[in-house]
Amino acid sequence: HDALLTDGHLGQGPLGAPPVYDRSPLAPAAAPDGSITVGTPPGAPVADVPVTAPDGSVVRLRERLGRELLVVLVAPGTGVWDRRHWMRAGLMPRLAAAAAALPMRTELLVAEAYPGAPAHTVLLVRPDGHLAAALSGVRPSALYACADA
Repeated sequence: HDALLTDGHLGQGPLGAPPVYDRSPLAPAAAPDGSITVGTPPGAPVADVPVTAPDGSVVRLRERLGRELLVVLVAPGTGVWDRRHWMRAGLMPRLAAAAAALPMRTELLVAEAYPGAPAHTVLLVRPDGHLAAALSGVRPSALYACADA
């Protein structure tokens, strides 16, 4: 018991691990269509990766938490482009339209990389920093279902 409690205080082992809310009422009842597996399981805290914010600044993902739902596109190579170019290219116009249609305030962010996520993965991150879903490409109905949950 002592070792278990000590590990918990040090943030290690089963008691010290961050909570995973995979069966929460805040999660969809079933994985949405187009779900993929990334380095973070649904319901777990997201990795604190650098992201490009709407104003073009590069910040840490955790700095954007707490205000609204975050929609993060994993798009390698966007760091070398001016933001005004990539906002009109590839998946961004469709993703921006899908994010704007969600039933709550959202913020669209772009990450060069995310652990275990291939290019064009869309991550839906709850305001508390837990991953709601990881989707392959832009899937408006799946984004809406997750946001509605």
